[in-house]
Amino acid sequence: MHIQKIHSDSYLKEFVSFCKERYNKNLIGLGIYGSYAWGYFDKKKSDYDVFLVFNQETKNESNLITNKLEKISVQYFGTAKQLSELISEGHWSLYITLLKSAKMLYFSSEYKQFFNGLNNTNFVKNLKNTDRIKFKAEFDRDQIQKMEGYPAIKYAFPALRSRLQLLTYAKYQKPIWDLDKAIKLNKDFLTNKEQSLLVQLNNSVKERKNDYFDKNLAIDMLDKINRETLSLLDKNKN
Repeated sequence: MHIQKIHSDSYLKEFVSFCKERYNKNLIGLGIYGSYAWGYFDKKKSDYDVFLVFNQETKNESNLITNKLEKISVQYFGTAKQLSELISEGHWSLYITLLKSAKMLYFSSEYKQFFNGLNNTNFVKNLKNTDRIKFKAEFDRDQIQKMEGYPAIKYAFPALRSRLQLLTYAKYQKPIWDLDKAIKLNKDFLTNKEQSLLVQLNNSVKERKNDYFDKNLAIDMLDKINRETLSLLDKNKN
């Protein structure tokens, strides 16, 4: 796997210039993911989901950045060491996003070294325990249950996708981001209705459509995938 670069529009160029000037050599990486990184960005509706990675710990200035550039949504602000620690504590989404989904607006040799180390780290073997994974599944379940309309769709899809990606990793020890590939690798586990729901949610998010979806099926699927994943993680750890 290699670091993926991306072209910056004028808004992002202003963001990059501001960060490089403010943080100098302590800043080792500026990345972006979500709609801008994957080609369905809407200039009127979308935010820029970004993360900042530093060498040495510094005061979190996410709010300062957002106040200056209101369309910037800072999802992570911290050091590479802190990122590694979070991943070892069970933050699967950070692991696969950094490796497979995120694209870089700027990075230094220090970030490249961090990325290569992450690329060579086995998520399961490096995992301290599964408590965080269990907590996140329960939290996601509750969030989906109480949400309605497009917010529910926007929350449910990444929750299910990341859970399926983790199941795939537990089975094959490969970080697979592509949804179609993840579904194909789990056809023996997912029903046709569950596969169709994942595709529907994916399309709804990309097109920003407030389509009806079977919320109960989504919640049941989240529980089902989580149970299987935890079982595999326990086996792999032992």
